Amino acid sequence: MAKHLLTLEPDFDFVLIGISSHAKDYRVCWALNNTLNIELKKIESLEIKGNKKRSTPSFFSAFEFEDADNFIEYFVLANLSEGKTYTAKINSLFDEEDAKESRENEFLIPEYKHMNYFFILKGEVSDNRVDDLLAQIKELDVVLTAIIIDVTSLKSKQNLIF
Repeated sequence: MAKHLLTLEPDFDFVLIGISSHAKDYRVCWALNNTLNIELKKIESLEIKGNKKRSTPSFFSAFEFEDADNFIEYFVLANLSEGKTYTAKINSLFDEEDAKESRENEFLIPEYKHMNYFFILKGEVSDNRVDDLLAQIKELDVVLTAIIIDVTSLKSKQNLIF
């Protein structure tokens, strides 16, 4: 009997805009809401499972708005994970064990460490609309810069599938 192999290729049919900002995620989303007339709301953090290098999952702050009239979904994801706390045992000179806590953050898209947030548009969006959105995002006081990112060229694009 012949074996049939099913291969699935993920769909990266969305627009990805990188946003650099020193502001907190809720402040950036508030500014986006006011400027773009959308209603981004905080949702459960995006969980990226650990791999060989990291044994524990990472969590990334996430916001969402669904425009049912235009069939577009808007997402804002933090590029830097919420801090993970590790407890490590350290042997001292006199064989006493001391516990040391440290915090470690990871990047959702390590190729763009200089971007603090990613604005994702899923649905049918024209190139003119994307250019208009990008210009409006760049005008925000809390945004230092914003760029359109080609998703297909990212090594860590699998992190954007949720």
